[in-house]
Amino acid sequence: MGGAGFPTSVKIEPNPRLPKHTMIINGCECEPYITCDYRIMLEWTHQLITGIKLAQKASACDKVYIGIEDNKPEAIKVLNETLQNTPACKDIEVVTVKTKYPQGGERQLIKAVLNRFVPTGGIPPTIGLIVLNVATVAAIADAVVCGSPLTHRVVTVTGEAIANPGNYYVAVGTPISELIDFCGGVTQKSAKVVVGGPMMGIAIADLSIPVTKTTNAVTVLTKEQIGRAKFARRQTACIHCGRCLQVCPERLNPTKISHAVKKNRLDIAQDYFITACTECGCCSYICPANIELTGYIRTGKIYLARQKKLIPQ
Repeated sequence: MGGAGFPTSVKIEPNPRLPKHTMIINGCECEPYITCDYRIMLEWTHQLITGIKLAQKASACDKVYIGIEDNKPEAIKVLNETLQNTPACKDIEVVTVKTKYPQGGERQLIKAVLNRFVPTGGIPPTIGLIVLNVATVAAIADAVVCGSPLTHRVVTVTGEAIANPGNYYVAVGTPISELIDFCGGVTQKSAKVVVGGPMMGIAIADLSIPVTKTTNAVTVLTKEQIGRAKFARRQTACIHCGRCLQVCPERLNPTKISHAVKKNRLDIAQDYFITACTECGCCSYICPANIELTGYIRTGKIYLARQKKLIPQ
């Protein structure tokens, strides 16, 4: 139920070729506004821990770390107290990490918690690790203990242009329009509806789009917020300043990748590890030329998927 929607069964299934020894539970919400995972940690604490123990048993991991940003002291306190009072949880440890973007990325979280790096183009199991979202392990407890299928998820409905922001337990398939109406609708200042957070979310034009298992937030932005955005200003030529390289959490070269995509040289884009990009948007945000680097990279990934016939033409 994390951002990528990767199948949990594939993550936790034991693999003799790539044995896993450590599990990290992602309790970070690095994007502004989003608080759904925070509420899960506070209100479903025992369900969360039950799901962690089930996932640990299934994956045969010896150690579990729960990574939580330091701007969530109440969640850290509640989880620590619960773990201390539960004898079967001595192998679970809460780790406080710095609040920064994109701390919620699994590679960044692994670095923050264990000071280890996942090889570029690789996945965490290659170094014996798996990362699960807090909503995922809560859903595991629902499925195993209660026999409940995944029909609902917690969604943060937020933004300066929503009438009554909050966290809601929403049925998968609910149209975004109904969810916004339930929250009192939007204010007159509303200008854009984003599924997800303001950095990695996707702006939508059709509010009949449904909530899915990975819909962690619906953010409604104002005209003033959009007007202040870099993308509203004129794009100029790349000046090769290198700022995008400095901020990239994956240590990629966004400029090289985007130029390769523009020239339809997907082979070069692959040489620069286009598929390793997490689409965090840091490069686009920092670019003084206002180039939408993340957009070019996302487009290149789509072209690659079409070449490999993973998605229709």
